[in-house]
Amino acid sequence: MTAFTLFLCLFCQVLVVAGNLLLKHAMAGIDGQERSRVQTGLWLFAGIALFGLWFFLWLDLLTKYELSQLYAFEGLAPVFLMAAAWLFLGEKVPLRGWIGVSLIGAGLMLVAAA
Repeated sequence: MTAFTLFLCLFCQVLVVAGNLLLKHAMAGIDGQERSRVQTGLWLFAGIALFGLWFFLWLDLLTKYELSQLYAFEGLAPVFLMAAAWLFLGEKVPLRGWIGVSLIGAGLMLVAAA
């Protein structure tokens, strides 16, 4: 796997996380303020667009690499998502959550090294 392929795999996970954050923003709002239907629709569209971009980029990667190599990167999404929810949404993450994310990261390192 080339450095560019690794970048694309990581970029895919960033797209998933950003898409989820945008959908959360559309449905609940980060600041708790009411939104118009147009605003909600724009945030929804942006989130869905990122998921669409992820989908087609992931399909392209699947045509070129083995699933067992690529799928390990899917495990990064929960790690990135928890950190992003904490950082951007102000969600509280308990110690067990951070321990779990650390274990996921360690497992991904083991799979990647194999």
